[in-house]
Amino acid sequence: MSRPPLSVADLRQLLAARFPEKMGKPGGVVPTGVRAVDEALGGGLPAGRLTELVAAVPGSGGQSVLRRLLLSTRAARQRIALVDAADAFAPETVPPDALQHLVWVRCAGLDQTLAVADLLVRDGNYAAVIVDLCGCAERALRRTPATVWHRLHRAAQAGGAVLVKTPHPLVPAVTWRLVLATGHPLAARRLTPDAIADNLTVEIERGHAGVALERAG
Repeated sequence: MSRPPLSVADLRQLLAARFPEKMGKPGGVVPTGVRAVDEALGGGLPAGRLTELVAAVPGSGGQSVLRRLLLSTRAARQRIALVDAADAFAPETVPPDALQHLVWVRCAGLDQTLAVADLLVRDGNYAAVIVDLCGCAERALRRTPATVWHRLHRAAQAGGAVLVKTPHPLVPAVTWRLVLATGHPLAARRLTPDAIADNLTVEIERGHAGVALERAG
């Protein structure tokens, strides 16, 4: 007999029991291990902020960034959470040891993904929370109210870094938006994941939240 799926409340209780200590700390950065990304961001993902990673097509490098981030945070003995909207993560592409610090939540639809992301960001147990929205219907993504993103941005301010992976520019509340250059899937298949990560081309844009911070300063 199959076990019913966990509710958001069930997940909250599970996390509280498994991770009683608080990992998230405002300030600082979480290195991704991808040189182009870390150099663009001044060392890594900013803690307490949203960063958007736009990976428009398969082969553009989004999975390579995720793989390096898992390796980097594992080496630093930091916990990380992945909220997977469309079951896009392939754990077999990552060394098993790099998965030991990962909480991977496979969601059923966009609404559940955003609810779980809000919960995990507020939980404060993670150096970084990745929200992978690639594979979601474009119409549903574009209909997401801006208030959802601003709520997530406010939640992030008390904890770790939040990386939202999207198929096109979407999130209005980000400090930084990283756009991966359009990939070449056939060519990428001939490269190792590390080679792809080392040769990524990243364009960086200042998001609305970053502009507001700059004006406030």
